[in-house]
Amino acid sequence: MRGMTLVIVAASLVSNTADCQKDSTSRGERRINRAWIVPAAVLASSTIDGEMREWALRTHSRSLDRLADAVNPLGTARVLVPAMAVFYAGTALTHETNAEHVAIEIAGAYVASDGVESILKPVIGRQRPHVTGNSHRFQPFTGNGDWHSLPSAHVAHITAIATAISMQTGSRAVAAFCDGLVALVGWDRIYEDQHWTSDVTATAALSALISRATVHWIASRLNRQ
Repeated sequence: MRGMTLVIVAASLVSNTADCQKDSTSRGERRINRAWIVPAAVLASSTIDGEMREWALRTHSRSLDRLADAVNPLGTARVLVPAMAVFYAGTALTHETNAEHVAIEIAGAYVASDGVESILKPVIGRQRPHVTGNSHRFQPFTGNGDWHSLPSAHVAHITAIATAISMQTGSRAVAAFCDGLVALVGWDRIYEDQHWTSDVTATAALSALISRATVHWIASRLNRQ
């Protein structure tokens, strides 16, 4: 049951991304009314960092190790960048303008989230859990990877793409699937003792925000052409 806490929190931060369809006033108002949920979830997750780490360490098994090995690549550039490149190439070859715009918006969301994550890691300087197991240790402005726990690159990458895709489809089923992927990648980072639970939730919230803003910005430029 404790393990499900991560899944619920991570998914909730990226949930309702289908509500981000362009020019929807009522959906925008609902998002504003629910805005308090995100900071509340991040704050709540920070109170269980130690407990979630202990749970993750206790639950290690061969089957979960294999699951983690399968999930881990879903948050890496070596998998996601080629996938986006292939998708864009396909849209360019078929001359599908709308699909090509979608590909550009998704790629833009990824680049923006990755850029912010790369800057914040050394600036914040939070120690990874596997080093000393102390979630309150920080060393700002360091290039040492042991102090790059927040934000999580894996979570930033998958959240950016998941949010952008959900915005394009407006499908609750697709949004739920994307939320599941984000939750799985978040679980993997905690399971592998690379990030704290609050790293995962904060990164998911931040990356979703950046992704939405980037997609809207790119869409507004493309629509002017």
